Amino acid sequence: MCRCLRRWLVYMPAVLLAVALASCTITRQPAADYRFDNGLWFNGEHFEARNAYVVEGQLQYSEELLPATEIVDLGGQYVVPPYCEAHNHNFGGGAEADSVRKTVNAYLKDGIFYAMMMGSFAYYRERIADQLNSPTSVDVVFANNGLTGSGGHPRRLREWLMEQYDRYPEYTEETLPDAGYFEADTLEEMREKWSLILAGQPDFIKVMVLYSEEYDLRKDDPAYYGSRGLDPDLLPTLVEWAHAEGLRIAVHVETDFDMRVSLEAGADIIAHIPSNSNPEILSDETIALAKHAGADLVTTFTVANRYRIRSPERYATTIDAQRTNLPRLIEAGIPVAIGSDNTQGTSRSEAEHLARLGVVDNLTLLHMWTDYCAQVVFPGRNIGRLDQGYEASFLVLEGNPLVDFDNAYRISLRVKDGRLLNLAH
Repeated sequence: MCRCLRRWLVYMPAVLLAVALASCTITRQPAADYRFDNGLWFNGEHFEARNAYVVEGQLQYSEELLPATEIVDLGGQYVVPPYCEAHNHNFGGGAEADSVRKTVNAYLKDGIFYAMMMGSFAYYRERIADQLNSPTSVDVVFANNGLTGSGGHPRRLREWLMEQYDRYPEYTEETLPDAGYFEADTLEEMREKWSLILAGQPDFIKVMVLYSEEYDLRKDDPAYYGSRGLDPDLLPTLVEWAHAEGLRIAVHVETDFDMRVSLEAGADIIAHIPSNSNPEILSDETIALAKHAGADLVTTFTVANRYRIRSPERYATTIDAQRTNLPRLIEAGIPVAIGSDNTQGTSRSEAEHLARLGVVDNLTLLHMWTDYCAQVVFPGRNIGRLDQGYEASFLVLEGNPLVDFDNAYRISLRVKDGRLLNLAH
């Protein structure tokens, strides 16, 4: 309390208190950290002019021009939520600081603030933790590595990467099991692996269910080494265990049958929509089940590009299947999130691919890359939209992406957790 106020309280009656308060010098601080003028803000349907503020890391709006510590003139540019990556593996496959830094910068440059790692090593994850999940980095959730059947995916892939590219130098082919993948063929084996999986403290659980309609045919045949997964009969029990721990289940699927048995088992996330790498047409039954189950679906359609040169016919028929499946899912009212599974890049490549397919309008595509995806990665968190009270994270674009989706890549300003990002540093 200032000295003048104490003197008035001692010597003057209470009726003069207001005069005393007025006589004291009171310094008022602006309520907002930032005010963003002349911006067109995405409201979920279109863009509208608004006076936007960052207050304690949250977005606020007012019809009045209120004071702020710093005022930013957006000059009529377009503001959208940050982009997102619902399926990748490019964090947690190693711990080289330079590599992690480059990947973080690539994500932020592309406007991608949220990412879901569908397969990574708990060992590496622990060593890069201080480089992620901060206002100047990418917010990431990890499954660690997934559960599969004996000789199932991704065992062959892990061994090939180790042999061809010297990946995972801390491991050998003998120590990869129970680190680079977890294998189980029976309920008893799955229970043993479950304790090891939980010990890695995953944010969610990844499981491989590949060509499950041929499980009995493939399980012991060396010709299918690396192209099989968990016994689908074990999946309902695994889902039950995961949900009891408060963990979601994401399933790698390849076929319509895989997707259907996963949904019937109660899976939370379909990590690849069939037709990501095979010319698989979804059945009406599976689409109806996906609608009823409310599971999250992730695209990863750019995986098909691996076959563009080595198998042009397979590539062409797979692209045709994608053009068939995606609009049917959207017309059924099923939110679909963008994920790329592109370890050499980001989900921008997936957004570009989906735009080229020409079967999704720009408004839907923007939702797929922002709020639909953000709620897959961080369900319940106030992100992915530009609503009052949501986290103050957004991108400023030079042009309207609803008119020309190429404008989605023309980013002039990035704000994350209420802070303006400077990628030069």
